[in-house]
Amino acid sequence: MNQVLRILLVDDNPGDRALVIRQLQREFPSVEVQEILEAEGLKNAVEAGQFDFVITDYQLRWSTGLEVLRTIKQRSPSCPVIMFTNTGTEEIAVEALQSGLDDYIIKQANRYIRVPAAVRVALERAEARRQAALVEIRLQGLLNQLKVGIFRSYPNGKFIECNPAFLELLGVDSLAQAEARNLLNTREFYSTLEALEPPQQQERELQLHRTDGTSIWVALSITLNTLEGQKVLDGLIEDITARKQVEIEIQQLNQTLEKRVRERTAQLEVANQELAQTNQKLGIVNQDLEEFAYSVSHDLQQPLRAIQGFSSMLLENQGKQSNRPVERQQDYLRRIIASTQQANKLIQDLLAYSRLTRTEMPLQPINLSLLMAEILRQLEPEFKQRLLSVHLEEPLAEVIGNRTILVQVITNLLTNAIKFVTPGVQPEVRIWTEKRGETVRLWLQDNGIGIAPKYQKRIFNVFERLHSNEVYPGTGIGLAIVRKGVERMGGRVGVESQQGQGSRFWIELPVATE
Repeated sequence: MNQVLRILLVDDNPGDRALVIRQLQREFPSVEVQEILEAEGLKNAVEAGQFDFVITDYQLRWSTGLEVLRTIKQRSPSCPVIMFTNTGTEEIAVEALQSGLDDYIIKQANRYIRVPAAVRVALERAEARRQAALVEIRLQGLLNQLKVGIFRSYPNGKFIECNPAFLELLGVDSLAQAEARNLLNTREFYSTLEALEPPQQQERELQLHRTDGTSIWVALSITLNTLEGQKVLDGLIEDITARKQVEIEIQQLNQTLEKRVRERTAQLEVANQELAQTNQKLGIVNQDLEEFAYSVSHDLQQPLRAIQGFSSMLLENQGKQSNRPVERQQDYLRRIIASTQQANKLIQDLLAYSRLTRTEMPLQPINLSLLMAEILRQLEPEFKQRLLSVHLEEPLAEVIGNRTILVQVITNLLTNAIKFVTPGVQPEVRIWTEKRGETVRLWLQDNGIGIAPKYQKRIFNVFERLHSNEVYPGTGIGLAIVRKGVERMGGRVGVESQQGQGSRFWIELPVATE
């Protein structure tokens, strides 16, 4: 490829970006990659329009791959887009493909080499689509010049689509008018063809009484086809009024005129088949979605990919007797160690979450005042280091729960409160209870960064993280443990928050009766 290939790489993970760029530069010597790290960068790049291709992750701290895809397609519908990710669901992948995504690749260490191949295939498909669109335009122009009506309908008589010549021949403005006036009895046509042996086709001549009171003779060619498992009726109609008048005056020309009509109809059937084949090619669906079932989660495999990727780079540099500075090699090793620690933390949190779903859960009355005092004593060293200020509004109510699980739940909420604060701000937490009939709601209010309303339900899901690990380290399992633990105790959990204004988390459990 001699021409410079300009690619937007939308991914907020620096390690993944580095590995993808490395593979692209190996495959495309003339590639220019613009790294997009936040919403403003994407907006500016889209407005500039200086790109030929887009590669995007799905889970971004400021958006999703679906939103990126829609933004690109709105600005440049023909621009190829592929998603290189390990986050999401099969439904999201299908929705993305239906929205115009060209390919979907699962992030794994041995699949970075697939990215350049997917880029090349997507570029070839884009060129094929462009050529096919030109063919379709030429075919449509030919059919309009011939003044032949084309229509497609369901067996119940409802029209699906038609060309302008069809409406003109019937003397109506829309398919709805044609259905309401029953100018063509397509249900009868379907019943006739259904009784035939394959190929289920028929040609006939009939007189149409149009809405303006005039009548015309038309040649009708109908065929029973199957489209995506659904039976449909495809038809062509041509105005033969002039020919019928000549037949009345000159009977001997009848045979010649009929032959000409059949020949023209056959030509149009061939054109219609070519158009159908073109549309089928445009509807290519990526068959690689089966691989998505083998993915566990983006967050669990991300550190392992980083370990493998940076280890490979170290080995490659050693093999080539690289002159890279020792600092660069040490940086790779530090990243490997950090990724290993992250993977271990993920596994431990997963085990904790799994135990919540399987462990017996004996319930008993619990004095929240005594329990909270014990938890604060256990966390006192960490709280002093982070300068956390706790305002406890005594007395706290008694609830029915499991002591071990409740300690874990409250600990997770408190550690979140001191983690998600703006740099330079001293964390503060206010704790109180509120009786609500037969339940007690325990509130933990912080002065952190807050949560936008659209994310407040998602944060309690496993591996749901709103920020990159570089900004706020974590596994994305802590709040999932909170939700699962509270639900196992017969309670509920929720949050009230506004971005930049702190959060009020609450857990609601049955009240302990005296």
